[in-house]
Amino acid sequence: MPEIGRPESYYAKLCHEADRLADRHAHEAYKVGQYVTLAMDPHLTWEEKLKYFQHAIKRHCQPPPYLDDDVWMFYKSLSDLVRQHAGYEALRLASTEDDLYAARVSMGQNREKIEDEAEVFFARLLGQGQIDVCPDWFNESDWAQLKMIRDQWI
Repeated sequence: MPEIGRPESYYAKLCHEADRLADRHAHEAYKVGQYVTLAMDPHLTWEEKLKYFQHAIKRHCQPPPYLDDDVWMFYKSLSDLVRQHAGYEALRLASTEDDLYAARVSMGQNREKIEDEAEVFFARLLGQGQIDVCPDWFNESDWAQLKMIRDQWI
């Protein structure tokens, strides 16, 4: 699995080397490392992070056709790596927001106003539409935790 947190030039160099060696799997792994690292930038909004996570899952975690079990497991592990980091970031953001809402309630602020804000926040974080279906960029356990945090406020 790729190392996360290195400079973008590190991944570019490794991708070029993998391309030179015609190693598609290494190329995809380094691209996953690059996009997950980009998504972990603390200055990005959730929407910006999500674009990187989604791109990594859709473009670089798809196994080639006619593969053996080892290759399938490799790409499953790449997908799990993306989901692990996406879940971590979403839970970090949700926990911070949860703490802010709790502090505001304890200061006597109107809970209905907080609930309205929470509805908007969690719709952005979890996605709109089928809110009980885990999106591809989360694993089930992180999804369940995120819904529990959401359900305290909505």
